Amino acid sequence: MASPAALGAVLARQAEALRALADVTVQQREALRNGRLELLQDLFRELQKIGFSAEALENQRGKMAGELAAQLGCEPKVSAICERLRGEESVSLKERAAELEMAVRKLQSEMQILAGLVDENQRLGGMMIAEWRRLQGMYPSRPGVDFRG
Repeated sequence: MASPAALGAVLARQAEALRALADVTVQQREALRNGRLELLQDLFRELQKIGFSAEALENQRGKMAGELAAQLGCEPKVSAICERLRGEESVSLKERAAELEMAVRKLQSEMQILAGLVDENQRLGGMMIAEWRRLQGMYPSRPGVDFRG
């Protein structure tokens, strides 16, 4: 049976998973910035593993919030559940929900920064390819001569 303490524990684990996702996102950004593509692949795998865990926790949270809300006769939202609780249970659950919200915002911010860096790298790559093609057209290959390297 769902309890406020159990829901709070799931919220705390979910916040921890999202903070871990944000940390990996920062590592991805640094690897991309430093051109460490081999590290990026490892980080993508780690991100996927943590992402699956976060998704499972989200499902667990939703189920548990639904059960607790049904017991309390309210909507399955933390704010509605907290309104029905008294004292320390309400305060503790609100704190866990606030921690989760902060973790979500941090992850969103880090992902936005990473997305900007990826877009910048794509534009730079496109410019380099266009310049290479332009130069290749200026110096057509002659038999036995290779200007590419």
